[in-house]
Amino acid sequence: MRRIWVTWETQRRSIELSGKVNSELFIFDDQGMMRYPKSILGTLRVFRSKRPDIIFVQNPSMILATLACLYQIVTKVPVVVDRHTTFLLTRKYRNTPKIILFKLLHRFTIKAAALTIVTNGYLSNLVRKMGGRSFVLPDPLPEVKSRFGSSLSGKKNLVLISSFGLDEPIEAVIEAMKIVSDPSIKLYITGNYKKREYLPSIPDNIMLTGFLPDQDFIDLIGAADAVMALTTADYCMLCGCYEAVAFQKPLITSDKKVLREYFKDALFVDNSANGIAQVIRTLFANYDDIQKKTALMKQRLQSEWEIQYQKLEAVLSKL
Repeated sequence: MRRIWVTWETQRRSIELSGKVNSELFIFDDQGMMRYPKSILGTLRVFRSKRPDIIFVQNPSMILATLACLYQIVTKVPVVVDRHTTFLLTRKYRNTPKIILFKLLHRFTIKAAALTIVTNGYLSNLVRKMGGRSFVLPDPLPEVKSRFGSSLSGKKNLVLISSFGLDEPIEAVIEAMKIVSDPSIKLYITGNYKKREYLPSIPDNIMLTGFLPDQDFIDLIGAADAVMALTTADYCMLCGCYEAVAFQKPLITSDKKVLREYFKDALFVDNSANGIAQVIRTLFANYDDIQKKTALMKQRLQSEWEIQYQKLEAVLSKL
């Protein structure tokens, strides 16, 4: 059975999953004014030349998902949409023409796709309520390997995996490190901090790394003692959580239902400065025990993921 996977952005989940489902991956990551015309034409060429039995596409992009669903209607080739971050759950939007069009395509792609893959049960229920067919498959733990010899400046090193998105409580983290005020603990915050118009003063126990190339980012996580990944969004699975567990690094993450249900042995926090400071102290006061639990969590998640993946293959065989 010939399978292809198309994405319009370079994203780790698509790279990992496309390999797991034995599909040929095509990435159209053009930028600028001609991005959409070039991506549409390139995608249609792949559809026609490869003549797949199943097409996987990533959403975002909503345009890509719509294009694939229209192609399915014409050719009857089943389309599986791997869908994340496009449910408009975290903010209230005015019904501008752009948002109205988005909502129309949102409903169309859910109903038209042969299958929609999501990361958690809440999103799966949303898909089913809108008339779609859903399947829950979290990210596989990434296969990552850091280079030897990487070292960090603190005695106890913590990394906050960040993109400086609007859903990340960066200011609370900075304030928490002021409260901790332990010179032996060093926090590294990844991501393009210039995306934030305002940041409070940065204490000496924080380093802003800026955007890091993939291998430098992996080396940083590999050299750290623990990882933090935070969000204010209620139904968002965080890539940083998977990366932490893949490295068997103790994980601090936000006390959100979907994160608590999946990463059961993480340390959970309410995103407040005082709460973050307290959980950092708890982490390093009980480090060895927490690290052992993290190693066991990695084994459990890998086993559970493989079981769920086999269920997905059974569903795909019937499409």
